[in-house]
Amino acid sequence: MNPLLQSVQLALQSATQTEALAYIDKVTDFCIEQENGRVLPDWPRESIRLLVAYHMAKDTITVVHDADGDVAGTMVWYRCNDDDDDSFFLNWEADREDGNAVLTALLFAKDNNTFKQIIRNFISKCPEVTYKKIMGFRYRSGVNTRVDYTFKLFNKILNK
Repeated sequence: MNPLLQSVQLALQSATQTEALAYIDKVTDFCIEQENGRVLPDWPRESIRLLVAYHMAKDTITVVHDADGDVAGTMVWYRCNDDDDDSFFLNWEADREDGNAVLTALLFAKDNNTFKQIIRNFISKCPEVTYKKIMGFRYRSGVNTRVDYTFKLFNKILNK
């Protein structure tokens, strides 16, 4: 049972916060445009919308905008354990606040500057990423494969 997820579902269903819903829809549309069928295969729009709203509610999303105010990049993350797999993400499990790792997902950026800003925002909002294990999943050779990262990678990206 994930109480925050249930709360977000109720908020979306009540549709009373029109400005917030419009923004959630804007971010959802961006994620759908960027999605290549490998990150969220066969997920309906409403599930992606719930995912975006859920991460907004728990403050584990960074959204970067371009000069026109359009969404230019996103990334979400979960606090988890090093031995967790992507079922943690797919089963809507709550974050493990005492976990020893951070799982990154839905990393979409329109350009390199946006990518750098996403990483800066991520470090600012999730400072434990500087000392915890960092992992993600990438689609390689037809299989969703776990990839382990180091904080050195983020430093390299930011120093380019």
